[in-house]
Amino acid sequence: MGLFDAFKKKVEEKAEVINPLHGYLKEANLNIENLQVVDANGTVTVTGTAQDGETAAKINDLLAAKGVASVTNNIAIADLSHLNIQYKVATNSSNLNCRKGPSTDDEVVGKFSKDAVVTLVQKHNATWHKVRNEEIEGYCHMDYLEQVQNT
Repeated sequence: MGLFDAFKKKVEEKAEVINPLHGYLKEANLNIENLQVVDANGTVTVTGTAQDGETAAKINDLLAAKGVASVTNNIAIADLSHLNIQYKVATNSSNLNCRKGPSTDDEVVGKFSKDAVVTLVQKHNATWHKVRNEEIEGYCHMDYLEQVQNT
Protein backbone atom coordinates (compact mmCIF):
# COMPACT_ATOMS: atom_id res chain seq x y z
CA MET A 1 0.00 0.00 0.00
CA GLY A 2 1.46 3.30 -1.13
CA LEU A 3 1.31 6.57 0.73
CA PHE A 4 -1.62 7.82 -1.39
CA ASP A 5 -3.56 4.59 -0.76
CA ALA A 6 -2.96 4.89 2.98
CA PHE A 7 -4.16 8.50 2.97
CA LYS A 8 -7.26 7.63 0.92
CA LYS A 9 -8.10 4.77 3.32
CA LYS A 10 -7.73 7.10 6.33
CA VAL A 11 -10.06 9.69 4.73
CA GLU A 12 -12.66 6.98 3.98
CA GLU A 13 -12.46 5.64 7.55
CA LYS A 14 -12.99 9.16 8.92
CA ALA A 15 -15.98 9.71 6.58
CA GLU A 16 -17.58 6.50 7.89
CA VAL A 17 -17.15 7.63 11.51
CA ILE A 18 -18.66 11.05 10.79
CA ASN A 19 -21.52 9.65 8.67
CA PRO A 20 -22.41 5.95 8.97
CA LEU A 21 -24.45 6.19 5.75
CA HIS A 22 -21.16 6.64 3.87
CA GLY A 23 -19.96 3.27 5.18
CA TYR A 24 -23.34 1.70 4.38
CA LEU A 25 -23.16 2.84 0.75
CA LYS A 26 -19.52 1.74 0.44
CA GLU A 27 -20.45 -1.73 1.75
CA ALA A 28 -23.12 -1.99 -0.96
CA ASN A 29 -20.28 -2.22 -3.53
CA LEU A 30 -21.87 0.24 -5.94
CA ASN A 31 -18.53 1.24 -7.47
CA ILE A 32 -18.96 4.99 -7.06
CA GLU A 33 -15.79 7.04 -7.31
CA ASN A 34 -15.24 9.92 -4.88
CA LEU A 35 -18.35 9.05 -2.88
CA GLN A 36 -19.38 11.78 -0.45
CA VAL A 37 -22.39 11.68 1.87
CA VAL A 38 -23.56 14.74 3.81
CA ASP A 39 -26.52 14.74 6.18
CA ALA A 40 -27.73 18.30 6.77
CA ASN A 41 -31.02 19.08 8.48
CA GLY A 42 -32.55 15.70 7.60
CA THR A 43 -31.61 15.80 3.91
CA VAL A 44 -28.87 13.43 2.79
CA THR A 45 -26.87 14.68 -0.19
CA VAL A 46 -24.82 12.13 -2.10
CA THR A 47 -22.16 13.02 -4.68
CA GLY A 48 -19.63 11.07 -6.72
CA THR A 49 -19.36 9.39 -10.11
CA ALA A 50 -21.02 6.11 -11.12
CA GLN A 51 -20.32 4.01 -14.20
CA ASP A 52 -24.01 3.91 -15.13
CA GLY A 53 -27.36 5.45 -14.28
CA GLU A 54 -28.73 2.30 -12.66
CA THR A 55 -25.96 2.40 -10.03
CA ALA A 56 -26.73 6.04 -9.30
CA ALA A 57 -30.46 5.26 -8.92
CA LYS A 58 -29.80 2.39 -6.47
CA ILE A 59 -28.59 4.92 -3.91
CA ASN A 60 -32.11 6.24 -3.35
CA ASP A 61 -33.45 2.71 -2.76
CA LEU A 62 -30.64 1.84 -0.34
CA LEU A 63 -31.07 5.03 1.68
CA ALA A 64 -34.86 4.62 1.76
CA ALA A 65 -34.32 1.13 3.20
CA LYS A 66 -32.30 2.80 5.99
CA GLY A 67 -35.21 5.16 6.71
CA VAL A 68 -33.81 8.24 4.97
CA ALA A 69 -36.81 10.22 3.72
CA SER A 70 -35.08 13.07 1.88
CA VAL A 71 -32.22 12.40 -0.55
CA THR A 72 -30.52 14.75 -2.97
CA ASN A 73 -28.79 12.42 -5.41
CA ASN A 74 -26.04 14.35 -7.21
CA ILE A 75 -24.24 11.29 -8.55
CA ALA A 76 -22.79 11.99 -11.99
CA ILE A 77 -22.74 9.30 -14.65
CA ALA A 78 -19.23 8.74 -15.96
CA ASP A 79 -18.31 9.80 -19.50
CA LEU A 80 -17.09 6.59 -21.13
CA SER A 81 -16.23 8.02 -24.55
CA HIS A 82 -12.50 7.70 -23.85
CA LEU A 83 -12.95 3.90 -23.91
CA ASN A 84 -13.94 4.14 -27.60
CA ILE A 85 -16.70 1.54 -27.25
CA GLN A 86 -18.57 1.52 -30.52
CA TYR A 87 -22.01 0.37 -31.59
CA LYS A 88 -23.53 -0.22 -34.99
CA VAL A 89 -27.09 0.92 -35.69
CA ALA A 90 -29.05 -2.31 -36.16
CA THR A 91 -32.42 -1.19 -37.47
CA ASN A 92 -34.18 -3.28 -40.13
CA SER A 93 -34.18 -0.55 -42.75
CA SER A 94 -35.06 2.79 -41.18
CA ASN A 95 -33.05 5.43 -39.36
CA LEU A 96 -32.64 5.31 -35.58
CA ASN A 97 -34.00 8.26 -33.60
CA CYS A 98 -31.48 9.94 -31.32
CA ARG A 99 -33.23 11.68 -28.43
CA LYS A 100 -32.58 14.50 -25.98
CA GLY A 101 -33.28 12.17 -23.03
CA PRO A 102 -33.71 8.47 -22.30
CA SER A 103 -37.37 8.10 -23.30
CA THR A 104 -39.51 7.96 -26.41
CA ASP A 105 -41.27 10.99 -24.91
CA ASP A 106 -38.07 13.04 -25.32
CA GLU A 107 -37.46 15.23 -28.35
CA VAL A 108 -35.64 13.70 -31.36
CA VAL A 109 -32.36 15.60 -31.85
CA GLY A 110 -31.25 13.68 -34.93
CA LYS A 111 -31.25 10.33 -36.69
CA PHE A 112 -28.55 7.72 -37.27
CA SER A 113 -28.73 5.76 -40.52
CA LYS A 114 -28.85 1.96 -40.59
CA ASP A 115 -25.36 0.46 -40.07
CA ALA A 116 -23.92 3.81 -38.86
CA VAL A 117 -21.23 3.44 -36.18
CA VAL A 118 -21.59 5.52 -32.99
CA THR A 119 -19.45 5.88 -29.86
CA LEU A 120 -20.74 5.20 -26.34
CA VAL A 121 -20.80 8.29 -24.12
CA GLN A 122 -22.82 7.11 -21.08
CA LYS A 123 -24.76 4.08 -19.95
CA HIS A 124 -27.95 5.60 -18.64
CA ASN A 125 -29.52 2.19 -17.92
CA ALA A 126 -29.84 -1.22 -19.59
CA THR A 127 -32.36 0.15 -22.09
CA TRP A 128 -30.95 3.57 -23.05
CA HIS A 129 -27.36 4.67 -23.75
CA LYS A 130 -26.04 8.08 -24.69
CA VAL A 131 -24.06 7.84 -27.95
CA ARG A 132 -22.57 10.18 -30.53
CA ASN A 133 -21.01 10.47 -33.93
CA GLU A 134 -19.35 13.49 -35.55
CA GLU A 135 -22.68 15.35 -35.86
CA ILE A 136 -25.17 14.12 -33.25
CA GLU A 137 -25.13 13.22 -29.54
CA GLY A 138 -28.10 11.84 -27.64
CA TYR A 139 -29.90 8.81 -26.28
CA CYS A 140 -30.73 5.70 -28.28
CA HIS A 141 -32.65 2.57 -27.33
CA MET A 142 -30.36 -0.45 -26.97
CA ASP A 143 -32.71 -2.70 -28.96
CA TYR A 144 -31.30 -0.98 -32.05
CA LEU A 145 -27.59 -0.93 -31.23
CA GLU A 146 -25.10 -3.80 -31.51
CA GLN A 147 -21.66 -3.49 -29.97
CA VAL A 148 -18.82 -3.54 -32.50
CA GLN A 149 -15.97 -5.81 -31.49
CA ASN A 150 -12.69 -3.88 -31.51
CA THR A 151 -9.90 -5.75 -33.24
